[in-house]
Amino acid sequence: DDIHTAYGQSEALHGISFSAHANETVAIMGRNGMGKTTLFKSLMGILPLKSGAIQVAGQDVSRDESFRRVAKGIAYVPQGRMIFPTLTVEENIDYFCSLYVSDKAKRRMLVDEALDFVGLRDYRTYRPAKLSGGLLRRLNIACGIAHKPDLIFFDEPTVAVDPQSRNAILEGIQRLNREGATVIYTSHYMEEV
Repeated sequence: DDIHTAYGQSEALHGISFSAHANETVAIMGRNGMGKTTLFKSLMGILPLKSGAIQVAGQDVSRDESFRRVAKGIAYVPQGRMIFPTLTVEENIDYFCSLYVSDKAKRRMLVDEALDFVGLRDYRTYRPAKLSGGLLRRLNIACGIAHKPDLIFFDEPTVAVDPQSRNAILEGIQRLNREGATVIYTSHYMEEV
């Protein structure tokens, strides 16, 4: 509620408030540079709040120690790619999943499900440099959602991808929501929202 975030002396967010209920999809629209990514970084605890509070599942997570308690149920899929170029597609997904799931057998199952979910099973042994922009975006999504989070932040997930990948990504996001995830989504494309 009433989130304020600043970069030094420059206030980036001023009095932002919104809510999302379980199993709901919320779209946040705005032009580039309007603060959508800053909002997500603030909600994820990456940027400290100047003032305001963030509640997840009824808990105030505005402080680091509180956020850590609920973090395993949250995913952030950033607009930029967060992958390791020297790891294969499968190894990238496994690494990010391992941050939340230590059991190797369970993780193996989750990685396979994520590969199928984003349509990358045939690319599992490829390194990122061999993938198109749309396939890289799908890999980024798989890395974020493999641990089956309840709350997923998607920061402009279809930017700079081909129409086929865009449709696959949007259908995947809708499917995640149907399967029970709460989705917070930013975009500047009205037709997607």
